[in-house]
Amino acid sequence: MSMTRRQFVAGAGSLAALLALAGCDKGQVSGGAPLWSATQDDSLPVLTFEASPGNDATPPGEGWATRDGYIQLQLAGGSIPGQKIERVAEKDGELTVTLETGDGPSTMDLLLTEWRLEVREGSVDAIERVTVDHGGGDVRELERCD
Repeated sequence: MSMTRRQFVAGAGSLAALLALAGCDKGQVSGGAPLWSATQDDSLPVLTFEASPGNDATPPGEGWATRDGYIQLQLAGGSIPGQKIERVAEKDGELTVTLETGDGPSTMDLLLTEWRLEVREGSVDAIERVTVDHGGGDVRELERCD
């Protein structure tokens, strides 16, 4: 059976629509766990923690905090190429964030980016740990800044 280009394109479009309806879009992993979305949100304040009574400090890099209905994730990296989230997965109270990796040029400056991680079903209250996979075996558990 042969297929014309038009039939192929129509079939591919239908498949893409079905995958989107099933929640298989970039940044989310299924498999019994809730589906998560990740959105860079420059309106979020930089994370802080209480260094001593009445004195807040900014962590020197990455961290996370639960907010009203979402998790705020702070990533640190060079401004070029910037930090981009490839996918977010949850298992047993741990949220694993996998970053996109590339071989292009990068800068040595430090840029903090704020991300809003939201779950489609369920609650952020079940999250106890957040780890970030930077690629190449560099997996880090982040400090909680609630």
